[in-house]
Amino acid sequence: MFIGNAAKNELSDVRRIAGRRAVLFALMALLGVGLTGQAVAKLVRDKAVDSHAPREVFGRITHAWEDGSEQALADLIHEDGLRVTNSRAGERVSNYSPSQAFYFFRNLFQSHRTLLFEFEMMQDATAGARVHGMATWKRRRPDSETIEVVKLVCILVQQDEQWMLAEINTIR
Repeated sequence: MFIGNAAKNELSDVRRIAGRRAVLFALMALLGVGLTGQAVAKLVRDKAVDSHAPREVFGRITHAWEDGSEQALADLIHEDGLRVTNSRAGERVSNYSPSQAFYFFRNLFQSHRTLLFEFEMMQDATAGARVHGMATWKRRRPDSETIEVVKLVCILVQQDEQWMLAEINTIR
């Protein structure tokens, strides 16, 4: 079959355009994969940074507790409130709103002087939606020289991308 020069040129133009489109499509696909890869890498990096966030909150709890700062501790309370379980008082459970927690800590620090507060073990965010930290609190009453050692388990829960204190459990 005989094809004229004009038809050959037109066919050549179509192939060239199709080839350019294929190359352009391939470049866009590679670029998209590259950007997606970068986005995934950023998410992984951000997640790795976030996994240490609970430890930072446990550090803030330590400083606030040692300073006797009821406001600093109240600022770390989860919006659903604070649950306090005292196994020394027969499993007594108390619940405090964030604003009530301020007064809970005020009363606590008025009745006990902190000699030492430190976390011995802490989980990071890889543990899940709730992370635990075990602390030792050495304290004494203002009118006594007797030193008490209390073990506490503090539980942090995520709230709007932040870790907040939700529970304090006294253990024997």
